[in-house]
Amino acid sequence: MKTQGRLTGIQVPFRSEKAVISFEVTADPADVERYKDKELDITIVRHSKKRGLAANAMLWACLGEIAAAARTDNWSAYLYMLERYGKYSTVLIKVEALPDLRRVWRETRVVGEREDGMVEVLCFYGSSTYTTEEFSRLLDGVVSDMKELGLTPPPSREMQAALEELRRQEEAQRKREGDRCEKSNVCNQRQT
Repeated sequence: MKTQGRLTGIQVPFRSEKAVISFEVTADPADVERYKDKELDITIVRHSKKRGLAANAMLWACLGEIAAAARTDNWSAYLYMLERYGKYSTVLIKVEALPDLRRVWRETRVVGEREDGMVEVLCFYGSSTYTTEEFSRLLDGVVSDMKELGLTPPPSREMQAALEELRRQEEAQRKREGDRCEKSNVCNQRQT
């Protein structure tokens, strides 16, 4: 079962090392009841709203034009742009683990090999994990490449509107999370 909700309470009974956690969920109560007193594997992940369709559609439209001009497919153009403008992590692994690593990451590139059998790999994140700023950098890079290829990029107003929609959605999400945090007193307090 997968559902969405919010954490509403945490209690640690006296002389216990286990927390009792309460959630308010969107699932039907009858569906949730089936899991009462059962051993469960639980994963808690912060909810994130999906990126605005306008910004994502604009990225893929631009990638389609670049792919046609370069005589390649959209996916290859996307991976190329992730390498040029995307975010990545650098990983040092044993060469025999490389196939497993490539199954996990959107795109990888070996950038160095050592004599001890280790390889340095750049692992690129897919754009669906990007923040507004990261996505804007990717889209700006794609538009810049379109101009270099002599292609007509989307009008600035359209692009700015799509990015502004994305920023508004992320800001509204942060505000909702802050409001929930204040109401429930389940905030992370930073030490200064």
